[in-house]
Amino acid sequence: MRILLNKTAAVFLAVLLIGAAQPVFAQAITYRQEQLKLIDPDGDEVLLKLFSDTCKTGIKKCITFTNVPPAESQLRVPRFASENPVLDIEDNRVVDNSKAEAMFDMEATLENLKNIMKNGEYRISLGTMHRWALKDFLSAKVVASKILMCLATATSARFMYVGQEVPLIDWILSRQDNSVTIEQLFEESYNLNKGNVYLTVLTIENVLSDSTFEADREKTAVNRKLSDLYAGSPNKFGDWYHLFGTMLAGYANEHAEAIADLYGVYRKISRGSNAEKATISADKIGAKMGRQLRQFVFDNDKELQRELVEQIKKRDNAMKYSHGNLKYIGPDGNAYIGFNR
Repeated sequence: MRILLNKTAAVFLAVLLIGAAQPVFAQAITYRQEQLKLIDPDGDEVLLKLFSDTCKTGIKKCITFTNVPPAESQLRVPRFASENPVLDIEDNRVVDNSKAEAMFDMEATLENLKNIMKNGEYRISLGTMHRWALKDFLSAKVVASKILMCLATATSARFMYVGQEVPLIDWILSRQDNSVTIEQLFEESYNLNKGNVYLTVLTIENVLSDSTFEADREKTAVNRKLSDLYAGSPNKFGDWYHLFGTMLAGYANEHAEAIADLYGVYRKISRGSNAEKATISADKIGAKMGRQLRQFVFDNDKELQRELVEQIKKRDNAMKYSHGNLKYIGPDGNAYIGFNR
């Protein structure tokens, strides 16, 4: 575990430094996908430049020990501002940042999500993840996945658009205030995405994180409908989108738990005693849920299992001529050598 943390910390630092070294881009630049694109070279270029500014801001936070706001950019304007507006309401929630008391049980919630998938009308599907285009060109500049960079910049709705976000927002707004649970949100997105679990979690994250840079984000119409994840949390908005953000990272087979730990340290450095304990906890729980969710889906995606059996057959045949040194990538995204799985 210590080795994993050290390697992840090195990658985390390298990402910050490499991103900070990228040229500054015009703040007026704008970009957003209009349909689902798992590979998007044009968007990749813009995302890398935006990430540069995010890294500079992160370094400033650590040096000054203050919550420095990022530079203004059209890329940080909410995509769904008209569907999910900031409401002119009073926020009467009683907050207490001295503790992080979760109002949900992780294991029970995971079981509920599994039952939703097992009992649903759609075949459970692992889904195909977004990835960088032009791999050879980007390999010299990028040490993190596209998913992680979108999460770091809170702009997944622009660079990893699914197409089911507005229907999900409409459904959320039809619910009672402070009522929508993790399970209800997951089930609706799961049905909208016809059993594709990757797009299910991504759609939710796109909706929840879209207003991250709004000053009154706690008063968005969607946030008003969500139930509290933590008693007395001063950052209900952040609790929700961080939970699903690290869930997405864990589901995408990233080192989400180590990243969540490092982000907690970073948040405490930049915000000191004002660091939201509940949001730090949500990061860690989401990472665990994502990893376990991926394993469940992998075990229950029948089409994927058939592909795996077929690939193993092809590997075994190829092994006859490779003297046990054949390397291949399995359907789960992991590398295997020979017969040792």
